[in-house]
Amino acid sequence: MKKLFLLIIIFTSINIFAEERNAEERNIDINECINIALQNHPSLFIQIEDFKKSIANYRIAKSQKTIIVNGELKTIEFVRSKSTANTNFQIPGKDTDIGLFAGITMTYNLYDARKDYTIDIAKNNIDISKLQSQKVSNDVILQVKNAYYEYLISKNTLKIREEINQKYKNKSDLAKLLFEQGTKPILDVSKAEVDLADSQLQYERAKNNERKTKLNLFYSMGLEEIESITINPKDVETIPELKYSIDDLYKMAELYSPAIRMITLEKRTARLRISEENAAHFPRVDILFGVGYQNEYLYGLHKVSENFNMNNWSPAFNAAMRAAIPIYSGGMITARVDSAESDYNKIIYREKELLIDTKNRIRDHFRSLEEIKKQIEISNLIIKNAQRHLLLAQRSYESGVTSQLELQDAELSVINAEIGYLGSKYNYFLTLSRLSSLIGIGENLLCKNIE
Repeated sequence: MKKLFLLIIIFTSINIFAEERNAEERNIDINECINIALQNHPSLFIQIEDFKKSIANYRIAKSQKTIIVNGELKTIEFVRSKSTANTNFQIPGKDTDIGLFAGITMTYNLYDARKDYTIDIAKNNIDISKLQSQKVSNDVILQVKNAYYEYLISKNTLKIREEINQKYKNKSDLAKLLFEQGTKPILDVSKAEVDLADSQLQYERAKNNERKTKLNLFYSMGLEEIESITINPKDVETIPELKYSIDDLYKMAELYSPAIRMITLEKRTARLRISEENAAHFPRVDILFGVGYQNEYLYGLHKVSENFNMNNWSPAFNAAMRAAIPIYSGGMITARVDSAESDYNKIIYREKELLIDTKNRIRDHFRSLEEIKKQIEISNLIIKNAQRHLLLAQRSYESGVTSQLELQDAELSVINAEIGYLGSKYNYFLTLSRLSSLIGIGENLLCKNIE
């Protein structure tokens, strides 16, 4: 019974481990890759902290409109009643008594021309941080899409290269056999061996490229390579077509592009910064309150304990208004205004540069999509012609007109045409992803027949 019970436990444990292992193994498509990236990529977590920081800076700016309360301990002076010193000039400690004040002091700002601009700048920075988060998210999605399609290309290319390599191997073996039978010259054998060596080199390169693109896909998702996750790229048969003209794409970019919207807000911030620095010419008015206890005479070391005698302390309340206006700052205020104006001018130039660059890139992607679409059509035509040639070669071979080598050459032509088609096809998807990220909206809104 003990042995039976032990076997049951072992068998159950093995089944549980197998179920857990199978649960970890799953196939994921491009949408899942994007979702994983949006949950794990470090860039997004950095941007979350930047957004939290912008919120904190806004709270700091708003605190300027509140009462500032501090616990304070400070020395105060009292004029001696028996002092014979000139009232215009008194020596502290000789003509006056040094006392202490301990309590709560409150400061409230009545007027400061700069604080409203500071709050507006902080609020504007929150909006900039939100757009920056969107831009980082778009960049991560684009990075995942690029890595996904590159992995899809490399995986399909590896499969085709493996077929080509096997074809060249069979061709080499056949050339050697025909040479031994005396029906083919040694030159055909040599050429077949050269083609086989080149095919093996291309196959090894394809294997290495497939490994690198898979690793890059995991990196784009913010993960290390996980062997238990099998990425199963879903092939897309339908080629999506844009449903907008190039002028429409320009207008959409101006409305939705995070980079353009960000620089618009940065320009507004720069204008506020100029106004903030100019406001330093105006006065600042504060009200000060103090509530606590004061000691009118501070004893020295010979009677230090008297300083803590509560009989020597009396309640105290004081209030004052303070106004300060800059008279001379060595040109600091003017220099800071000039600096803010220079920053504003730089943003104007950056905005102009960004708009030109965005239009040029939209135009380039738009034209590239048209050209790549033509390449796809030509690649399809080449595949059909290669398949037709292969069919003729097969029939000629069956009737004894052509050789096995010619038949294999026809098969290789089909495979090479398929490689060219794959390159054009996924280059189209990559270009479309870049255009979508540049404008700031998804491909499903740009295209009319996307899956």
